[in-house]
Amino acid sequence: MGPCAGGAVYSPALTDFIFMVKNTSYMFVTGPDVVKTVTNEDIDMEGLGGAKVHTSKSGVAHFALNNDVELLQYVRNFYDFLPLNNKEKSPIKPTSDDPRRQIPVLDKIVPHNPNMPYDMRNILKLVCDDLHFEEVA
Repeated sequence: MGPCAGGAVYSPALTDFIFMVKNTSYMFVTGPDVVKTVTNEDIDMEGLGGAKVHTSKSGVAHFALNNDVELLQYVRNFYDFLPLNNKEKSPIKPTSDDPRRQIPVLDKIVPHNPNMPYDMRNILKLVCDDLHFEEVA
């Protein structure tokens, strides 16, 4: 939420999960004006260090959300899946899934040809409790 520039931008890159708001969150060591002066390249703040750049190219950020409220709601839900500290166990959530449920389609998802690609996310979604799977990019 909001911009981060200069030396302060190194700290978020070292943390576990980075959440950014599209079109308002930026992370870069130096801004567009300096880039223009040094390289003569015109680039805006979003292209230099916005949420899309950091969630799809650099890998510095993991989640990009549309606004501050959506981000805060998402973070609250996300942290419900994590322990409060390193000495606690992960939270256990009740599920409506039968622990012995059968998933016959699993026999057909993985191709017989080992050189044939398939989307592992489809398998994960099927075997996760209540079909809930949250991918961390």
